Amino acid sequence: MRTSIFFASLILASAVFAQIPPEQISIETMPERGTNWFIAKSSSGARIFDAESGEMHGMISLSNRTPAIAIHLLRGEFYAAESYYSRGVHGDRTDLVAIYDYANLRPVAEIEIPNRMARLSVRNHIGLLGNGRHLAVLNMNPGYSVSIVDVIDREFIEEMSTPGCAIILPVAENDFLLICGDGSLQLSQLDSNGLERNRVRSEPFFNVQDDAVFDRTARTAEGWLLITHAGVVFEVGTDDDEILIGEGWSIVGADESGWRPGGGEFLDVHRATGLLYVAMHEGPVDTHHDPGEEIWVVDLASQRRVHRLAVEDLADDLTVTQETEPKLIVGTDSGGTEIYDALTFRHERSINTPSAAMYEDF
Repeated sequence: MRTSIFFASLILASAVFAQIPPEQISIETMPERGTNWFIAKSSSGARIFDAESGEMHGMISLSNRTPAIAIHLLRGEFYAAESYYSRGVHGDRTDLVAIYDYANLRPVAEIEIPNRMARLSVRNHIGLLGNGRHLAVLNMNPGYSVSIVDVIDREFIEEMSTPGCAIILPVAENDFLLICGDGSLQLSQLDSNGLERNRVRSEPFFNVQDDAVFDRTARTAEGWLLITHAGVVFEVGTDDDEILIGEGWSIVGADESGWRPGGGEFLDVHRATGLLYVAMHEGPVDTHHDPGEEIWVVDLASQRRVHRLAVEDLADDLTVTQETEPKLIVGTDSGGTEIYDALTFRHERSINTPSAAMYEDF
């Protein structure tokens, strides 16, 4: 009897399943990149958002030990330095540069690099050089070095020792600056094959003990902007093999003692207008990780502040899109993302970007 009931059930189940139409599987591809799109990077991946609508268009799955992501728009490729263990949290370690395509947001190539990659979430721990061919990846084990990868030929080129110097600031076609622990800058110049052909060191220009520059930087139209813990700004760049360092000037007024920059990736520059955006807070020395109570907007040409944007939720990370009508993307201390018009400073919308710890204009 039980056998009869069993077979009857099987027949009934088969009849039911036979009436279910087969699932239609479709493969979506990314739409054409729109205005004011940006990337919100977290420990689980990089999500692509539209700042004007708040819509998410896709996600790149990354290692949770990925310092940053670089973009080459014309080739439609993303470059991520990633680190993995064979058993998730332990086992054999593999460091690599992964290349993802834009259309499907999937990996199309992997290039192994020395297992010494700095795995902190810092934007300038990787840098795509001006020629679009060579990617520099910072190593820390515990001494500093830089791995050079050819992202076109998909091959590792060399590891360069850079003792005491870190933070990759691409300049010119195939060169990059590094910030050094003695208060100077180092310029490394590569040949067309990605091998170092020249190295130059500047004189120290900031005091490491009294007022060091941050390892967070902002790209300008001519080079890079560095800022100290007390709010002194230096604009740096190169002219062939000469390192150019501007005279330092402060964004903090004489009557504003105690206001300091701080947070995660807390500053950026809109290059067309020359406007600098910095998250600022009031506090004692060594509060450089504290998020901003305000965002100060400074005109680099006149070296004058033009606006103080008070934020309801403390500002920990920010970036500004490079459009003609740019958006200011602000990551808050509570984990949200706020979108402002970067020129009128009007708040436009809030976006849910899970655990975002860094933003990239896209």
